[in-house]
Amino acid sequence: MIDLHSNPIHIRELSDQDPKLLDYANRIYGLKSSPHSLESHLHQLDVAGIDKAVIMPIDCTTVHGGKLVTNEQISWLLEKCDRFIGFASVDPRDPDALKNLEKAVKEYGLIGLKLDASLQQFDVTNEEYAYPLYQLCTELNIPILFHGGMSWSPIGIAELSNPIKLETVIQTFPSLKVIISQFGWPWVQEAFMLGIKYKNVFLETSILFSGTPSDSVRQVLAEQIGIANLYRSLSEQIVFGSNTPRVDPKRLVWAIEDLELDKKLEKKIFYKNAARLLSLSGGMDG
Repeated sequence: MIDLHSNPIHIRELSDQDPKLLDYANRIYGLKSSPHSLESHLHQLDVAGIDKAVIMPIDCTTVHGGKLVTNEQISWLLEKCDRFIGFASVDPRDPDALKNLEKAVKEYGLIGLKLDASLQQFDVTNEEYAYPLYQLCTELNIPILFHGGMSWSPIGIAELSNPIKLETVIQTFPSLKVIISQFGWPWVQEAFMLGIKYKNVFLETSILFSGTPSDSVRQVLAEQIGIANLYRSLSEQIVFGSNTPRVDPKRLVWAIEDLELDKKLEKKIFYKNAARLLSLSGGMDG
């Protein structure tokens, strides 16, 4: 099983390296979480049945003066544990953004980019600072995970993460691999439309807006999208993501399992689609 969306901000070894990290996590991300050890984090993955987890930072330097984990720290965690897959983040309005991303990929071995327009407060269609990043990602053949929809951050601006804004980007960069987190909720239909229309768009499952993850996932996937449509139109484009530590990863696993999908589709969601997207060996097997 691959978790395509997790945030390591609560791992104690990182906050020991950066005393400001917990303050940033609370002030920027809106998450008050007691740090726990890397060993405890890996146990959490074991309980959820997750073999590999994509870990990603977010660089909010321009508007909030901080980074929620650095690319260097992601690289450090990759050296500590081979169960992690690393994504980078750069601040789109940083003059060194392109240089920093290329370094993260070529020197640190990170294989994707995380952007959150609601937190980083930028226009995803900006041709001056955003488009060059997309072009570089295309050249490096790495996906971008865009935060989609609701921002739980007390200072996040959700409107900036409406997935419909990405259509111009997708048309301009037709080979760019785009991942929309949280299925774009509350703009689920817009995200669904993008997935149907563009096969380089992937929709990720970290859906939580009320009640339990099972409640939220069922409302979106079974009631708003419809299980039949998952089979017909999205079976190759849904990827599992938990958004840990916002949500306990095992609860997102249970939420998908509660849908009682057939095992072939479930395997695509939990593993095969992400493995293919990330060009991991075995992604087309089974």
